[in-house]
Amino acid sequence: MRWSAFLFLLLLPLVVSYKLDQECSDLQLAFATASSEFTKCLGKNTKPVRLCVSCFKQYSQVNGTYANITASSNCSTVLRDSDNAMVIRRLWDAYNNMWTSALCDSCSGLSSNRSVEFVNKTDTVMLCFEHNKKGDICNNCSAPYDALLNLFKSLQLDGYACADLADSMNSTAQTWSVRYQCGHPEVQYFPIISLTVGMLLLPIVFYGSNKVLSKLV
Repeated sequence: MRWSAFLFLLLLPLVVSYKLDQECSDLQLAFATASSEFTKCLGKNTKPVRLCVSCFKQYSQVNGTYANITASSNCSTVLRDSDNAMVIRRLWDAYNNMWTSALCDSCSGLSSNRSVEFVNKTDTVMLCFEHNKKGDICNNCSAPYDALLNLFKSLQLDGYACADLADSMNSTAQTWSVRYQCGHPEVQYFPIISLTVGMLLLPIVFYGSNKVLSKLV
């Protein structure tokens, strides 16, 4: 079943149980639609990880629709707290926790110059690997690899190593250390681990909420 259909069925019992007025119905539909688009974006950008850049618009839409629900004196309680499953609140918490775990907000503070620099240095390293497959990769590519690693450490230190950058660096470091055996990777994996845990929790939220809702209909 597609995510959009699943989310529609997940939120539908709210309409049946509470006979929402037009304002609340519109807010619920907007949140369900935004959630569907965000979930589809996550599924398309998990490997390689490009969540923070590719899904920023969709996350902003989910954030905006949830903020509208929260700000509504007429609909906030009905949509967020009245049903036993608290589906909308749980979905928002899952999305927000995952976005936070991926440190995506930090990427928004990264200047385009430093972002382009990271991409360019990564491309330089990968090209060096490609051009030296039959040569001495460890010696010939150590300079560009060290330059990339030092830049990433600098971004980490400044708080800008979101999941997108961390996944790219992790992949390059694994190629360097495991595939070509040029040394141990000096990269922190915590953002990616946290993101993975967040992704694994989403199905639990979806199916757990659905199970509770089935008892309310």
